[in-house]
Parts: sequence; C-alpha cells; structure tokens
Amino acid sequence: MNSSSIKSNAQAQVPALPLLAHGRKKKWSYSSLIFSLFYFVPPLFMRDAPSNGVMALIVMGFVTFVFLYVLSVNQPVNRLPYYLTGMILLAYTTSLVNPGGTVIFGFVSFIVGYYYRFSIGIILLLAVSASLIFMKVYLYPTGLFFFLAAGANIAVLFGFGVMERKETLFQQKEAKHAAALGTLSAIAERERIGRDLHDVAGHALSSISLKAQVADKLLTKGRTAEAQAEVKALAQLSQQLLSEIRQTVSGIKQLSLREEIAKNMAKLSEQGFDVMSDVVSDAVSDVDESRFTHLTPLTPLQETQLSLIIKEATTNILRHSKGNQVTLTLQCTNDILNLVIADNGNSRCKTEGNGVQGIRERAELINATVEFQWGSPTVLTLQLPLLAKHNSSEPSA
Repeated sequence: MNSSSIKSNAQAQVPALPLLAHGRKKKWSYSSLIFSLFYFVPPLFMRDAPSNGVMALIVMGFVTFVFLYVLSVNQPVNRLPYYLTGMILLAYTTSLVNPGGTVIFGFVSFIVGYYYRFSIGIILLLAVSASLIFMKVYLYPTGLFFFLAAGANIAVLFGFGVMERKETLFQQKEAKHAAALGTLSAIAERERIGRDLHDVAGHALSSISLKAQVADKLLTKGRTAEAQAEVKALAQLSQQLLSEIRQTVSGIKQLSLREEIAKNMAKLSEQGFDVMSDVVSDAVSDVDESRFTHLTPLTPLQETQLSLIIKEATTNILRHSKGNQVTLTLQCTNDILNLVIADNGNSRCKTEGNGVQGIRERAELINATVEFQWGSPTVLTLQLPLLAKHNSSEPSA
C-alpha cells in the first residue's frame, strides 16, 4: 500500500478529532513520553555493554523518536501517515541495536488508537506483534522479558489512545446535543414571542381599526366633535399598544448569563486550563425569592452586557495568559452582584487594548464598576448594584 492510498484511507476513516497536542490532550500527549524511558533499560542489562559508537546511535535514535513524536501529535490527520511511517521505520532500525527500540511501537499504537477506528488499530497491533516475535526469535533469543514488557507497553498505550478517542467522540456528541437543544430553545422562544405579540397586538389592532372606521363615518356626517373623541381614543389605544409591545420585547434576554458562563468555562477547560467556578444560582438571571426578596432580577440589558464581559475576558485569557488556572466567582453580597475572574498567568498590561476598553465601556453602560489587577494572578473585579423592589404594601409618602 503506497503513501497516497494510506492518506486517502485516513481521510475517509478518521473523524474530525482535535489534535493530540491541543487543549486538554496536550498534557497527556507529552507526559506519556515518560513511558519512552523504557528505551534505555535493555542496554543496562546487556551481557556485553554497548560500545561508545553503538550508545551514540541509541541516543540519536531516541532523540529522533522524540522529534518525530512531537511532530506527529501536532500534525493534521491527512499528513499523519508520513510521520507514523517514519516512526515505524525508526522502531525497526533502533531495535537492531537495542531491544528498547520496540517501545516506539507503543507510541505509534497510541496515536493510531486515537485517530483511527478500532479495527485499524487491531490490524496494526497484530502486525507489530508479528514483528516482535520475529525479532525475539532471530535477533534476541534470550531477551524474553524485554519483549514481554514492550508488548505490554504497546497494549497499554493503544488502550489509552482508544479511551481518549471514545471520550473525545462522546464530548463532541454532547456538544452537538447541547447546540441542538440551544437551537430548539431559540425556536421555542421565537414562537413564544410570536404568540405573545399576536395576543397583545391582535385585540388592540382590531379596536384601532374599528375606532378609525367610526371616526371616518362621523367625519363624513359632519359630526366633528364626536370624531375628535374617537381620534383621541385611537391615539390612546396606539400608545397603549406600543407600551405593551415594549414590555413584551423587554422580556427577551439577548444572551443568557448562565449559558455564557458554562460555554466560556468549557472553552477554557478545552484549551487546557484548570477551571473552578463558584456561581450562586440566585445570582444568575432570576434572584432567589427566598433569600433576596427585596432585589430585582437582572434586566435583559444587564444580563447581556455581563455575558459579553465574561466572553471578552475569556478571549483575553486565551490570547494573553501564560497560566493554567482560571477561577470565576459570581455572588450577591449586600445588594451588590460581584463578579471576579482570576487567572494565574503573569500578565503585564502597559496599555489597555480594545478588549479591556470594551469591558470598561460595557460595565459603564450598566452602571457597574470594574477594576483590573495585573500580574500574578491577573484579576478582573466587577460590582453591579442591584435595585430594590418597590413594596406596594407600604404606604407611599
């Protein structure tokens, strides 16, 4: 099978999976290199110690392997077969002078287990197993322990690759499911808005039409005073309709703060950040009546601007932070909504860019105060005063 056919098969059989060197997979992909240290174990137990020249070849082979592996986990799938072929050839070549070279087969198995279907991985495992048996019989008849350890290493790394593939596919399925639910929710919201507007406007427009017809007939008969009264009533109905439409539309939340927090925290987690969030449920969208009965819930404008601030802060962290931990806290304290976003990166901001300026402008739009602490950690602190509800049972002054 030539390289072009391997490439076409890869494109046809491999789903669109994230690269192993991206996001949360990056840590495991690189940390798994610790298993490669088995490469240097067999030379320590050889009856005849390798010469300096052979040891130099062994070290050079290991450095070449690490180089190829790092390149492999950063490659798109359509270019992956070339690097896998190079690693397999290197595994055979290094195994001629060092039984530990068989460890390279394990990392090939890990990559194949992640990117390719299980059946393809099994075929590769069978081929590698046959190669190991051949080398054991003809090259290292007394090195049974090393080859058993190499076989176990191959099986374990292949299993890790398969599990990582299954977890990634499950996450993608869940993300698609969440997106579908979001779409259905949006459709249901549009239908609800349509029904509300129909109910609000239908009766009022019918009354307006009747009033206009009556006024027209009265003018035709010269009854001007009565026609003017109908016109005034018509104006009142129009103003009332406009007010009711505004009230209906004001109930539409452009962005859900709860959903925006979940989405951005998931985005940070996917990019390798250790995310911790402390979001009091009554601080989001609807204030808990049992604890904050005197406070109004967030208005659509407040919820939208807070959502955009969190989105912009997340974008800044992904672009500029050199840290690996993010903490988001959203709580109500003393009639004030407190939002704190901190990351352990060491950001140094000499001049505030468009993102930070945008956050300040959005905070000002909803009468919130925002402060930035630059350094390690980098902290965004926002405080939004919540309005008190008017208690109709209290006597007015």
